Amino acid sequence: MAHYAITELFIVLAALYGARQLRAHDLHFAAIGLLIFGAAAFIGVVRFPSGQIDQLADLHRLAGTLGGVIAMQALTHQMLADTKWSRGHLIVSGLAIGLCIFVPVARVPLFLLWSLVSIWRVGFHTPQIQLESFMKACIAGLMLFNVIVFRQSPFMAPDVSWHIFHTLVAVWMLGLTRLLVHPFRA
Repeated sequence: MAHYAITELFIVLAALYGARQLRAHDLHFAAIGLLIFGAAAFIGVVRFPSGQIDQLADLHRLAGTLGGVIAMQALTHQMLADTKWSRGHLIVSGLAIGLCIFVPVARVPLFLLWSLVSIWRVGFHTPQIQLESFMKACIAGLMLFNVIVFRQSPFMAPDVSWHIFHTLVAVWMLGLTRLLVHPFRA
């Protein structure tokens, strides 16, 4: 099972690289979002090779689900930072985090909601990024696609499914960082 740590490490490295790049461009909420995803993966990096698979399972699951919602909220907030919705989004995010803590089944729909808002915002409301809207939405939407198609896929062996999922999370982080930091200006 230690092999799971390898692709979890891809996420950690992508998070550290991306957060550094985003922070250097004053995109602090996006940097925080990537670091939260990276922190969840770091638990996996420790969990599998240390043999603490069962002992850290609940913490890893919580970091991946609740952390995923919070991370996606932070990324979405970055996308809304220059809009009239920015302040309201912080309030809604705080309430949603409370809901996710006390009603865990809310995590999946809220992750979906924040993913869709982020995809919409990056895809169709970033004129500084000189790519076709479809391409921007595809890069921003890779995480949601990945979660739906590859995370715990019933059509693949579990280790293959998880390795693809982890690798695509890292690719998504790097792609999103590239979009936000170097916006393909003409």
